[in-house]
Amino acid sequence: MALDFTEYFERYEAVVADVDAVFKKFETEMGELVKCGKGCSDCCYALFDITLPEAIFINKKFNENFSGLERSVIMERADQADRQIHKLKRRVYRASQEGRSASEILMEVSKARVRCPMLGDDNLCAIYDFRPITCRLYGVPTSIGGEAHTCNQAGFKGGEKYPTVNMDIVIDKLIAIGRDLQKGVNSRYKELGEMLLPLSMALVTEYDEAYLGVQKEAATEGAPPEKATKPAVGIKAPDAAESDACASCSESKSACETCETKTVVLGGK
Repeated sequence: MALDFTEYFERYEAVVADVDAVFKKFETEMGELVKCGKGCSDCCYALFDITLPEAIFINKKFNENFSGLERSVIMERADQADRQIHKLKRRVYRASQEGRSASEILMEVSKARVRCPMLGDDNLCAIYDFRPITCRLYGVPTSIGGEAHTCNQAGFKGGEKYPTVNMDIVIDKLIAIGRDLQKGVNSRYKELGEMLLPLSMALVTEYDEAYLGVQKEAATEGAPPEKATKPAVGIKAPDAAESDACASCSESKSACETCETKTVVLGGK
């Protein structure tokens, strides 16, 4: 039986509407500083993860709107992006093990560029109407964990004071939807709602009962999951761990467990 995500999609779309209204306010009041426009693709190379509600919503829209050769081309791009991100996360992990500071590592990650699989040859977004929330706010000042970020192409300058979108609040709303979704489908993965993953992986994932860990009956209180853990950030569900990205990895098999438990969440500037 197909899972019904209608309730969670409606709540997600309400957050999207609020975010779009905020961006519109910036355009209205500070239009000379907001440089976003058709054909600008600077944000389409930034690294960031999306929440579970976003991933499932975008996956559904993608499956509804793309087929044939066009779909195949995008899926190939998604696979290529997934490989690049996977390798980058391995480099980040190795850097952390070498004792490099978190700020140094994050600065290096912020400079990484990976082409979004939804960026077409015409330099336009193929899923613009249902693009992720991060994409919708890229051209205006945002803050994450108290640190300000802005697009390099925008007119907002460092050292000046501007209204800022608190992304922590936005993400908290999305995580809350994800947690309710986890409970609603009766998933054995107790932290499923906090899952983050790249858009490239969201496109190629099938969000069925097996992937989401749906239990047919309520789990016994206090009983451990049936040999399952939270799907790691940026890693496919346990039954699909042997991905193409794994095949391209230069590490030995003994490093797999460490890779899954030390996954780093990426965020673009």
